[in-house]
Amino acid sequence: MIVTFSIEYRALPNERIWLQRQLSPDSSLDATEAFPLEDLGDGRWQTTLDLPHTPSFSYNYYLGDPEGKPLRREWRIKHTLPSTTEGKHLFTQDRWIDQPADAPSFSRALCDVLYQRRGEADGLTSSTPYLAFSVFAPSLRPEEGLFISGASSLLGSWEADEALPLSYLGQGRWMISLPLPLGTGLGEAVALSYKYLIRTAEGGWLWEEGANREAVLPTGASYDGIYFQDSFLHLPTRSIRTAGIVAPLFSLRSEQDWGIGDFATLREAIDLVAEAEMHALQLLPINDTTFARDKGDSYPYNAISVDALHPIYIDPGELGALADPTLQQAFEEEASELRSLPQVDYPRVLALKERYLRLAFAERGSSELASPDFSAFFAESEHWLRPYALYCVLRDQHPGSPPSLWAGWEQYDALRAKTFAEEPEVREEIHYYYWLQFVLDRQLRAVRRYAEEKRVFLKGDLPIGVAPHGVDVWIAPSLFHTDQSAGAPPDDFAADGQNWGFPTYDWERMQLDDFGWWRKRFARQAHYFHAFRIDHILGFFRIWEVPRSEHSGLLGHFHPALPYTLGEWQELLGVDFPVELLTQPLIHRADLAEVLGEKALEALGQQGYLKETSLENFYHLLHTKQCDYDQPQLKEALGEEACLQLQRLCTETALIRDPYSEGYHPRIALERSRLFGRWGAELQRRWQAVSGDFFYVRHNELFQQTALRRLGALIEHTDLLLCAEDLGMIPATVPAVLEALQILSLELERMPKSFTPTGWADPKAFPSRSIATTSTHDMPSLRGWWSALPKSEQERYLSEELKQEEPLSEEELYRKIVAAHLDSPALATILPLSDWMSLEHRLWLTSPEAEQINHPEDPAQYWSYRFPLSISSLRQHYPEWLTLIKQLISHSQRI
Repeated sequence: MIVTFSIEYRALPNERIWLQRQLSPDSSLDATEAFPLEDLGDGRWQTTLDLPHTPSFSYNYYLGDPEGKPLRREWRIKHTLPSTTEGKHLFTQDRWIDQPADAPSFSRALCDVLYQRRGEADGLTSSTPYLAFSVFAPSLRPEEGLFISGASSLLGSWEADEALPLSYLGQGRWMISLPLPLGTGLGEAVALSYKYLIRTAEGGWLWEEGANREAVLPTGASYDGIYFQDSFLHLPTRSIRTAGIVAPLFSLRSEQDWGIGDFATLREAIDLVAEAEMHALQLLPINDTTFARDKGDSYPYNAISVDALHPIYIDPGELGALADPTLQQAFEEEASELRSLPQVDYPRVLALKERYLRLAFAERGSSELASPDFSAFFAESEHWLRPYALYCVLRDQHPGSPPSLWAGWEQYDALRAKTFAEEPEVREEIHYYYWLQFVLDRQLRAVRRYAEEKRVFLKGDLPIGVAPHGVDVWIAPSLFHTDQSAGAPPDDFAADGQNWGFPTYDWERMQLDDFGWWRKRFARQAHYFHAFRIDHILGFFRIWEVPRSEHSGLLGHFHPALPYTLGEWQELLGVDFPVELLTQPLIHRADLAEVLGEKALEALGQQGYLKETSLENFYHLLHTKQCDYDQPQLKEALGEEACLQLQRLCTETALIRDPYSEGYHPRIALERSRLFGRWGAELQRRWQAVSGDFFYVRHNELFQQTALRRLGALIEHTDLLLCAEDLGMIPATVPAVLEALQILSLELERMPKSFTPTGWADPKAFPSRSIATTSTHDMPSLRGWWSALPKSEQERYLSEELKQEEPLSEEELYRKIVAAHLDSPALATILPLSDWMSLEHRLWLTSPEAEQINHPEDPAQYWSYRFPLSISSLRQHYPEWLTLIKQLISHSQRI
């Protein structure tokens, strides 16, 4: 097959256009080859290639230097040649594809699910020569059609009723192919003027705006096919607005679950979403967290693998009953008991399912592992499945111990692992863990297909962190800063900041292979979801790092950052004492006496646990790191209470050492410390000026460029709808980056992103590229928020935010709040199920406080929340509630 490629692009001297083709349909940019195009002048570039016959051929262009180094790329959508016949000579005139104004419309969630329509044949006529046109139009409703009309009689002579229909090929692409009259384009230039037009659901016509398009047929050669690939319709961006539910899978109830929501329950949740005429279902992370098999493993953001799914979510019903009916009955009786509990009993549920899964594997594992389906799964997953299964075996051999304590296996060795896995007693265990992931993959893929049939897109959750004791750190420790812990600065929900315990990423090392680790992680999401939430997207701009030697988030620092040297700090603060004194806890004697008591203070001084400084009445601690006070010998010497108080006093440190340079960061929220209260007004003023600039101005450009470099490289490789969790201490440049990359922001009325006169955000002002919600799992539900709001604030909210002057019942209040979020411009209003349930007072079956799933200030949080009713009960016994939701959605003109 000979193909002549042509494109227009105004390049600078020493720049040229390159064509980059994929070596296989599923390959990434890592498996490509590039060809230079010839500069024909006047911005026209062309090359002719002799290509092997393939069902289809996908490619992109990029602007590069003469050696082929990329300078600028097209957007991620690829040009595609249709099915071809070997030996044909084709000509294609392409248009450069930049990121469209409605990039989310091309996402799998919207294009393939919300606006789904069946793909048709490629539309090629069997006649040769032929003339073909294609264009991208992803957001046409299923009841709409796309047509072409033009000046030539071939294209209907500008008569709408004579316009020709295009066929939908999938992924937003439409195409039409026509017989080309003999002699056309074989010796003389022929120009065709044309436009695309939409046939609306009402039967009207919507023509493209602007100048006519023009197709100039090539001259000087005889072609079997001429193909004009246009980019996007010339029409205003269409507003897309839909709605959905967010709920942790573990929290959902069904009449058959085993004490926790599973993949069968997920099907029922999809039915609920569809019945309420919504189109989105969002989950919390469902990756495997199994480590100690205790309550701590309930934390869904502490996954031991970014690839493996959690076996606790397997649907036992899909596997079928055990061969022994008595044994099966015993399992079902215990499952019934666990199902009746008000909360998830995580350790018992996991233990029950693991016992059952062991027996199920013994009965059917061998045959399923010998199936072609497993072979395909293994071929696709081997790169992560092998080390994960070995990790699980070694974890089970060393209960509760991290890999650093696995004698002989402290570091992963791929060659040794392969030999070890073939030992008879190990091989069976390895195969068991292979089988578990195979079953999980099979079940979740089936659920995804079911969701697509119901026009519901599944939205996953991509945690920012990985478990320090997990397989990812074990097999590739060089990709992580294991001496640092990810967290968050203090906010309204956690005054001490947060320390999540996850190692931070060595982004500089990850960038060496164009963020391959992250690209694989994004690709993994695409196996099961149509969209995903990027947890703590601020971590792609900068991460809040807390040294492993500390507990409190107050002792963290941003990375990357531009810290000051001690010399710079001396000048900035203008103090007459060495600023080195501020680099460790500095505490006034009166504060020590208040916290410890005079007797304990004297004893600690005599024992040398306090050190005098050059500043009168100010002391340093002998042990300056919080983790020092966790040592048994120190607790025995000082007592539990004294160690706890000294641990807290470690936060009285003004300057935090940067682990990557000789610089120091200002301690965040120092204004609330005892040390700050001891300073004079001038020093306080200087500190506030410097720290305010440091945290809110100094790093804006650095954070922006960092995020664009990291996120920009990743979004090229996914067609999932990307949604940010951008709450908390937000750099000023975050909105601009999200807007540039068209990643949806998260908007909450009670957490405005900038100053508002009322202190609340106005839903009418939410960005169109955003997700609107009323609460998250990290904060009180809608009912919880209202019940905790002081009476005066309730009155102010009613008056200023809702403009409500008449008395309002609590139920009516929630309905107004939800309606306001549905009426917002946000692309999707996705509310927690508990907040949807607030619309009907008969569904207020628990206290408002009990609806909060996570308390981020509690490092020992037990993630055990379950909804008080099963999904089938909601659907069967509360039809009025579902009708109300449908009415609110219809009134807001969401689809």
